[in-house]
Amino acid sequence: MSKNTKRNYQWISFDKDKCISCKKCVDYCPRDVLRLGEHGVPFMKYKDDCWYCDVCSYICPKNAVILEEVPYLIK
Repeated sequence: MSKNTKRNYQWISFDKDKCISCKKCVDYCPRDVLRLGEHGVPFMKYKDDCWYCDVCSYICPKNAVILEEVPYLIK
């Protein structure tokens, strides 16, 4: 990866069809890394600060938050 390559990674995904924009995942995130984006669907604003604690997926009433993969350094 060159210095000019934008790092576009995201370990958490959000199912926009299931999400009801309740904002619970944003409110309960202990590291305050999530924000509501377009159409009320959350996204990881501060990806490097995420602890991968899985609170966001646990608290979601519609199971719309999925922890895709934990980075290899955390495993």
